[in-house]
Amino acid sequence: MKLGDGEDSAQLTGKRSLTMKLQRTFGCVLVAFLVICLAGNAFADWKEDQTALFQQIPVEPGERVDSSNWEKVKDLLPPSMVEWVKKGDYILNIGEFKWNYNTDAAWRQASASNADKYDIGTNDEIIEKATGNRPSYVYGEPFPNIDWKKDPKAGAKLIYNMDAKGSRPGQLNMGYNLNWIGQDGFEREVYGTWFTYYFWDRPDGQISNPAGYLSAEIVKPRKPYDVSGIVSLSTRSIDGNADQNYTYVPAIRRVKKLSATTRSSPMMGSDFVNDDAYNWYGKSESMKWKIVGQKIILMPVDHWAIKGPAKFTKKPDGSWEKPGNLRGPLNGYEASDWKGAPWAPADCIWVPRMMYIVEATAKDEYYNYGNTVFYVDPLGGFIYKVVKDKAGEYWKTGIVTYVPAEWDNKICISVASWQTMVDEKSHHATNTNCFGTVGNNTMTHIYMDPDVSTALFSPTALPALSK
Repeated sequence: MKLGDGEDSAQLTGKRSLTMKLQRTFGCVLVAFLVICLAGNAFADWKEDQTALFQQIPVEPGERVDSSNWEKVKDLLPPSMVEWVKKGDYILNIGEFKWNYNTDAAWRQASASNADKYDIGTNDEIIEKATGNRPSYVYGEPFPNIDWKKDPKAGAKLIYNMDAKGSRPGQLNMGYNLNWIGQDGFEREVYGTWFTYYFWDRPDGQISNPAGYLSAEIVKPRKPYDVSGIVSLSTRSIDGNADQNYTYVPAIRRVKKLSATTRSSPMMGSDFVNDDAYNWYGKSESMKWKIVGQKIILMPVDHWAIKGPAKFTKKPDGSWEKPGNLRGPLNGYEASDWKGAPWAPADCIWVPRMMYIVEATAKDEYYNYGNTVFYVDPLGGFIYKVVKDKAGEYWKTGIVTYVPAEWDNKICISVASWQTMVDEKSHHATNTNCFGTVGNNTMTHIYMDPDVSTALFSPTALPALSK
């Protein structure tokens, strides 16, 4: 319409303004609709993926597997565990996730941005492609794209991704129970605190690190009386040198430096060694890693984690604490109606996951384990660990359940809630509980605890921590 046809400039301007507003409104509605559709599709994708896994295996959600129908899981567990189900030691309740079991989008984006930044060096260490040197800091999984069938370095790359995922709590204040369990049930326990400080993959970004540490940990037993006061420190450096290990012994009031070979020695006389924490807590470049396969495996999940992650609460000091009403799996001996092994988890839900099968061989000839096979869920962690002795005979199986934790706009699947190591030669096990209340002990579980500062992780600080 022309201005001379009865419409003045003010009227035309008003119409144009109205048209633009309608266009903007329509655009916003369209964007919102697309976001909803994309979110719905993402939701559908994970559900479809989970359904597709079930379609490939002979068990269904809600099914119970025990010694009467153990053949159903003969290809869905490590061979040692298949035998346990066959004998009646393990009873499996099959289930499915009700939520998109995954890490947060920001972490996935940070990991994706690392594509082509890093490589594996001649000593199985992580290096920068641009310089050939060890990086001083990494954030996100360093190897987001792994071709396990063609890349001979795929095994080491996967393990470094798992190391990165495990460092996300920043600094960790965690209680633990070690429970000695024989065939007749509970025998004795050690209760204590475990402090860990990670220098890579920190939620608060890179910090000053003059010592060049990758991580540091302190293990402090609190009871029984005969171990109370002992404090152990281990530091791991970026440069590839052996871990430094120290223990303060109150009986002699001295700090003793220990050999790095203690990483594969029994932890306080239990069925665990130090490297068994989370099924793998060793120095990754100390091993030769090889991915030998990928298949659907049943993963144990805390019964509450089927519905969603544990929602941590922010405290006034800026740290994040676990919900008080949750705990890891019940040990078999704790459940009055349990018919399986006393060290088995009595109330887990078993969910199918696509896992990597990874062989590890120690470079150190004095390492106490022989060939070891890990079953690794790239999101869930080192779920199973099957250990042979130095003669090549089967020895132990370790199992871990991990905590999916929602905190500070993150979803981290980093820390164990429960773990067992079963020694088949001695018909004995040790379990550790790290989440919730077990017996008379309530496990602290705090991420980014400001009291867990770098000053703690020094041999000179151990006598004070002993008190």
